[in-house]
Amino acid sequence: MSLLICIDPGHGGPDTGATGFGLREADIVLQLAELVGEKFNRYEGVAVTFTRNKNTSSSYPGPPEGLRKRIAYANNKNADLFLSLHCNAGGGSGFESFIAKGAPARTQRIQRAINDQVLLYLKGYGIGPHGNPAKVDSQAARSRIAVLRDTKMSAVLLENLFIDNAKENKMLRDRRFLDGLAGAIVKGIAVALGLKEKVNKPKPMYRVMVDGKEIVDTAYESIILEKVKEAVNKKTKEIRLYRL
Repeated sequence: MSLLICIDPGHGGPDTGATGFGLREADIVLQLAELVGEKFNRYEGVAVTFTRNKNTSSSYPGPPEGLRKRIAYANNKNADLFLSLHCNAGGGSGFESFIAKGAPARTQRIQRAINDQVLLYLKGYGIGPHGNPAKVDSQAARSRIAVLRDTKMSAVLLENLFIDNAKENKMLRDRRFLDGLAGAIVKGIAVALGLKEKVNKPKPMYRVMVDGKEIVDTAYESIILEKVKEAVNKKTKEIRLYRL
C-alpha cells in the first residue's frame, strides 16, 4: 500500500489565524504539522507533503486565494488524504473535527478514529470535546468548506483546542504536549487506514540548539539545515546538534 498524505497547516504569512495571549494559530499549527509529518515516518508505504512548510505568504497567502492554491496543490499531487490543522477561538474549550457534508464512508471512518485517539489523549489533561466532536461542515463555514468539499480525496479538518482559553493556550505552548497530540492524530489515521509500523527503526531524531536554546527536535534533514542557516544568518555564537 502506498499513501500520500497532504498536511495543511492552516493560515500563514499575514494571515495569523486566531490569536490568544500573544500566541498565533498559524505558528502553532505549523509546529503541529511538522510533528505529525515526522510521526508518519514510522509507517510503511506512507509519504507526506505540506501545503506550507514556513510561516510565509510567498506561496500560499491567506484566503480566499490561499485556499484555492492549497486545494489545487493537494489535487495535483493526487493525495490520498487532506489533513487540515487549526486551533479554535471564541471563548470555548476542547477539540472538534469537521468533514464535508456527504463525505464518503472512508472519510467518516478516518474522522471517528482521529476523534477516538485524540480525545483519549486529551482526557489525561482534563480536556474533552467541544460539543459533538464529529461535525459535518456546512456552506456557512466558508473558510473550512472549501478545503473539505473541493479536495478530491478524503479530507478532515481538526480544531485543536481553543487558543484564547488560558489553560489550553498554555498547553499549546508546550512542545511535549504537541508531540503527544501529533502522535494521537497519526495513530487515529493509522487505525482507520490499517497502516503498519515499519519493522526497522524510524529515522533518528536530532535536537538543534542555538546559543543554549532548544530550537527544534526533528528527523528531517531539510528542517535541520533550515534552522542552522537561520542561525548562521543571525550570526549566533553557538550551534549544537544532538542525536536524541
